[in-house]
Amino acid sequence: MKRSMIVVAVCVAAVSMFVAGCKSNNSPVSQAPNPAQVPAVVPTSAAAAVKDVTPGNCTIYTKDDAVKLLGGVNMNNKALDINTGGGQKIDVCSYINLKGMQDIEGLSYAVVKYDSAATAFAQAQKVQTEMLGDANEHQWAVDSLTTAAPNAGQVLGGTGTKTDQGVTYTIAVVGTNVGPYLVAALGASSESAGNAKNFALTTFQALAAGVS
Repeated sequence: MKRSMIVVAVCVAAVSMFVAGCKSNNSPVSQAPNPAQVPAVVPTSAAAAVKDVTPGNCTIYTKDDAVKLLGGVNMNNKALDINTGGGQKIDVCSYINLKGMQDIEGLSYAVVKYDSAATAFAQAQKVQTEMLGDANEHQWAVDSLTTAAPNAGQVLGGTGTKTDQGVTYTIAVVGTNVGPYLVAALGASSESAGNAKNFALTTFQALAAGVS
């Protein structure tokens, strides 16, 4: 079990690095990404039809949903939560499936409502910019990851794979605005990059549908 917790710590540290951009602060990015990698702001119209979602806790993407996606859920960790600043926090949650000493998969998501689509998209763009900057600083290659979603702005995201303490894991993050909501999802897997991408994209699509 001691080794299992080491693996969890490794993955959580990686997740924390990737989602640091979700935290609202004014600290500069140490190494800015290539401007071509950061799309221009393309928010959805403020008039786009979206729901008035009631704040909750793990309510938009439930544990049952996570069990179907991950194959099981046996723990969570607040270190996996995507922290956001400003706006109205609607739902922030994480689920982990710890399968073995070097086998962990999980997902995390955040839905936050802002005063406009433009503000929500700007927050999503900040996430991508800081995520890419952190990845450059830590020499963690990031590949583009995107998808389509109704009423959503241009989806920003990336995926990267790293080996640390003998454990290889992939982190995938996608996010944008859906109307005035910032919607961000993260997938993590020590099994395959494809799993991490699938967790992030599937969760994001469900969240986007849940607020639109």
